[in-house]
Amino acid sequence: MKVEVLKTIEKIIETPFVEDEFEVGSVCFANDEDLRADFKLQFSTYDVVNYVYGIYQLLWEENEKIEISLLKIPYPISASSFWQYSSIGKKFRQEHPIQEMEFIVVSELNWESV
Repeated sequence: MKVEVLKTIEKIIETPFVEDEFEVGSVCFANDEDLRADFKLQFSTYDVVNYVYGIYQLLWEENEKIEISLLKIPYPISASSFWQYSSIGKKFRQEHPIQEMEFIVVSELNWESV
């Protein structure tokens, strides 16, 4: 993933990026699905992929044939919006895996400032 995308997200959500989703943190149950977003101390590539799925899900409901590589991905406007879309995207990804996403590096998508 391009460093610029991750650094931009880090600044917006004021949370550091970590390479390994399962790094040891100082919060008990840090990887628990029910952990409130405001208690998360880091984010990973998986969180960003889930965020993209969350954004994609909004358009998918309107038009199932949209190609993810053509989608303009807005940077999150806040930490709460990032975690909200990441949560939505995680559920959507489990129900509707997108084959195309397997071959796309998320940072190479069309990211745009809001």
